[in-house]
Amino acid sequence: MTTAHMSLSRNVAPVLLALSAALAAANWYFTPGRFRSWITALAVLAVMGVVLWTGRRYASTVAAQRAADSLRGGIVAGAAILVVSLGIKLAEALGVLDRSDAPQRLTMVILGVFFMVTGNAIPKTLTPLSAMQCDSARVKAAQRFTGWALVLSGLAFALAWLVLPLDLAKPVSVAAIVIAALAIVVQAIRLRR
Repeated sequence: MTTAHMSLSRNVAPVLLALSAALAAANWYFTPGRFRSWITALAVLAVMGVVLWTGRRYASTVAAQRAADSLRGGIVAGAAILVVSLGIKLAEALGVLDRSDAPQRLTMVILGVFFMVTGNAIPKTLTPLSAMQCDSARVKAAQRFTGWALVLSGLAFALAWLVLPLDLAKPVSVAAIVIAALAIVVQAIRLRR
């Protein structure tokens, strides 16, 4: 993870959490009949905020800092999904958008992008090859393969939710992830032999 990426996620995470909380509160105000949904969203945001604050406060070692950075990245992705979903729900409540499948589609597209970003980061953030007791070239090739498998499956996942009808997007997106997972498992088995 680069310094610019860590700095960006360090600044973006609290902003996304605050924006999500404001959207949940606005949704609660405009559609009070679904107050359980909004309370649940606010509770999830509170937990995410505590994790973010705790990670910042107690990240004193390099390993703890890496764990905190990883958690922060997850919080950014989760909060981005909540911002999109809650923003669309608020737009529907205000009559700006008709009821549609947009919240589900956009949430799933963000999830596909998350797979792509994670896959891109895997070869860069795993254990240094010098610390491993094995053939470093084979391990690096497996890391790159895993990264590419996640990037391509995330791309297929996101594209499926962008262009296919809902009843077709679900099985296609699941198939993309399952195929990538199976390919990664086969590659891991080959590496162990």
